[in-house]
Amino acid sequence: MGQLKACGLVTVDVLRPGPFNTSDSDHRAMASLSRIAASTATPPPLPDELLEEIFLRLDAAADLARASASCTSFRRVVSRRRFLRRFRSLHPPPVLGLFDTRGSGQIIPLEPLHPSAAASRALAQAADFTYSFVPGSGALRDARDGRVLLCTAVTGKFEDLVVCDPLHRRYARIPPIPDDLAASAPQRRKGMRDFRTFLAPADEDDSDKEDEESSIRAKCTSFRVIRTVEWENKVMVLVFSSGSGRWRAITYHSSSCPHRPIVGSQHYYAHGCFFWKVCRMDCYLMLDTREMKFSTVDLPPGDHGTEHAIVEAGEERLGFLVFDDGTMELYCKIWQNNGVGAEEWQHDKTIPLPGHDDGTCYDWSIIGAAEGYLLLLADHRHAYWLCFILDLKTLLLERLCALNDGVYSGHIYASFPPALAQPSI
Repeated sequence: MGQLKACGLVTVDVLRPGPFNTSDSDHRAMASLSRIAASTATPPPLPDELLEEIFLRLDAAADLARASASCTSFRRVVSRRRFLRRFRSLHPPPVLGLFDTRGSGQIIPLEPLHPSAAASRALAQAADFTYSFVPGSGALRDARDGRVLLCTAVTGKFEDLVVCDPLHRRYARIPPIPDDLAASAPQRRKGMRDFRTFLAPADEDDSDKEDEESSIRAKCTSFRVIRTVEWENKVMVLVFSSGSGRWRAITYHSSSCPHRPIVGSQHYYAHGCFFWKVCRMDCYLMLDTREMKFSTVDLPPGDHGTEHAIVEAGEERLGFLVFDDGTMELYCKIWQNNGVGAEEWQHDKTIPLPGHDDGTCYDWSIIGAAEGYLLLLADHRHAYWLCFILDLKTLLLERLCALNDGVYSGHIYASFPPALAQPSI
């Protein structure tokens, strides 16, 4: 008797064939066992659809990058735009850097102990944040989805704008605002109260491609640019879509004093709408860009200070976050039919901020908001400043870096690690 082992998993006793012990049945048995051993030693590959479902359950993009580097079949599945889009819908993109808005606009790498520090260093080495590939590159205005918005010049009332991809060294010029829309805005002049420009997510309806692959590619490379102009008692919002190549405009008329600011400088994005705090009033101005319609959202009763934000708090909830006295307070209300429900805000939870329990005194301020994050600055009595990022899905706070001085606004670079990032333009 002998033994045949297949990958250490199967052991079968068989007759050892010899010169006087051969038969057709013996040969058939040996052939059958050989096929079993071969099939056990080389299991069939998993179908791509099953691999996708496994990879979607990874916790972070860094894990995805490591899986992609392990073999060509994994790389093939992970690098598909359709898969990356699904992964992005479940997991926020990792923050890989903070832009220095105090002058150069260069990227500030993350601290060495941050989970994304390696990807941050790889980005700094691979991307061109001097924007040398953009003719006439100028001042940084915003960053989102791996894209950077630059002002290259000022022509007439409005800035000349370029959207670029520093990692893949691509750029697109934004067409000027049509004369009929620009005529409604005042001439830019010294002392003009507010001209602001920023990037926005693409509208889901921007792509009209027929086949799935072309549609996904168009959605991954589409974006919107939004300009706001404030003068007298008016706020004009102009929206450019790269999908349609057109500008649209809407104007909000305020009853406030014509010589004082109407809305705050920081905007927030939730459920496809933009929100600005209305100055000297307990409400936010809301713009639904799909219908190009303004409305207002009242705040919860009480004094909430100056540091608060409108956020998404789930698929059917709108959130209001307040930062005060070393804690973060979350209020929620129902979001339905692309609008706010009529019921009152409900207090949901209180979360202590770093320094609250050990007595360290920080003054907290919101200096940026994008891609499911709030960028926060913790000021310790003007002695040092720390930058934190707040994940709005989990309400988890991560320290990004320390600064030598304070800043009033900031932009983050959040995207897949360079090994996985696809061109965004």
